[in-house]
Amino acid sequence: MILDIASPGNADLAPPPEPARAGRAADAAPTDGYRTYVLVALSVVGFMCAVDRVVISMFMEPIKKEFSLTDTELGLLTGLAFALLHGVAAVPLARLADRGVRKWIVGGSFAVWTLMTAACGVASNFAQLLAARIGVGIGEAGCVPATHSMLGDYYPRSLRPHALAVHSAGTYLGMLGGMLGGGILVQTVGWRAGFLWLGIAGLVMVAIFHATVREPRRVVDADTPAAAPGASLRSQLGDLPAFGWLVLAFSTTNLAGASTMVWLPSYFERAFALTPIQIGLGLGLCIGVATAIGAVIGGRMGVKRAGGARSWGAGYAAKVTVVVMPLFLGSFYAPHPLLAFALLFGAFVTAGQIMGPVFSTLQDLVSPSARATAFAVVALSGVLVGQGLGPLIVGAISDALQTDAAGPGSLRSAMTIVAMVNFLTIAVFWKLKLRIDLLSASAPAPTPR
Repeated sequence: MILDIASPGNADLAPPPEPARAGRAADAAPTDGYRTYVLVALSVVGFMCAVDRVVISMFMEPIKKEFSLTDTELGLLTGLAFALLHGVAAVPLARLADRGVRKWIVGGSFAVWTLMTAACGVASNFAQLLAARIGVGIGEAGCVPATHSMLGDYYPRSLRPHALAVHSAGTYLGMLGGMLGGGILVQTVGWRAGFLWLGIAGLVMVAIFHATVREPRRVVDADTPAAAPGASLRSQLGDLPAFGWLVLAFSTTNLAGASTMVWLPSYFERAFALTPIQIGLGLGLCIGVATAIGAVIGGRMGVKRAGGARSWGAGYAAKVTVVVMPLFLGSFYAPHPLLAFALLFGAFVTAGQIMGPVFSTLQDLVSPSARATAFAVVALSGVLVGQGLGPLIVGAISDALQTDAAGPGSLRSAMTIVAMVNFLTIAVFWKLKLRIDLLSASAPAPTPR
């Protein structure tokens, strides 16, 4: 199928937005104030999603000591255990989000992963902790696809890069919360009580979210490909080569970035003998705050370029990744922790700028009736490859290269090897840009009015 990329004439062909279903809010357009509140509420949910996902990285060393684990087993616990059933559950939950009431999916997912986070705190052995982490992954699977779908209906195309970037910023601030908060918790009350306190806080937020957020009315943009009644999922995903390049880009980005981020707390403890609070504060600022800043900058740039070429986001992501790589790799070899943190800050404030433009590009490529599913499919590749296999691969390489159990050398080498995959990301984003340019050039001219 050839995707009609920017033809205003599509407005004549697009079906009217579907009517509100039972349980949805009234069809009246939300006020700017309420729309902003929903964005903040969904960003807070994303914040907690990130906190509960990454906090275990701050607990890795005491967990390793308590259960006598290898780095490979830690990689399984922090990566594949979370990602495997997360990926399996994400697509059917996203299909449900494209057809059902999304606020219930977000709220229900929030409740499930919160309860499973608390369950991590009472695990008595490695197998029970592994099962609880699998439960966290299943719970989080329904959150982000449904959130992106809701934001796509609350915000018009011209403002979506900003809205999606703000949500991404909230998620990455959650990494600050998870790392700094995790460092404080593990150093004050221990990792078990830390998981329990996070579970209690999450349940309170679930209740507030459910009571205050309304389901938006589904809308169809005039220049976005609309699905015909009964259209297959394949047709709703738009141009498959373009969608495939985007899937591959997410896979390589997550393999290079997410897999190494999981190991950074352990690396800083082994390389510089820092305390958990020092590591949590440093990495929280360098990853969470820096990426959030970058996401907002990229989102504002995406708003300014919203009326231009739709390939801009993909091309921008390729150029940004070129700048990121020397900073990211350099941080692994810095002789002092402050220099390492500074290089990481520069890498992530730069990398964060791709969030809004790339997520907006995804929504441009697919039918509005498949937004959640499209995000889930794209994220599935990133979760399974990057967050699932990635940490396990890093741990396995570290174990294979390890000559000194107390030293950082083998872990540094493993992180470097996996991070080099990001050079492939540059080429993939550029191929996506070229594909979207080709589709734009072959699109029919707008119908005169």
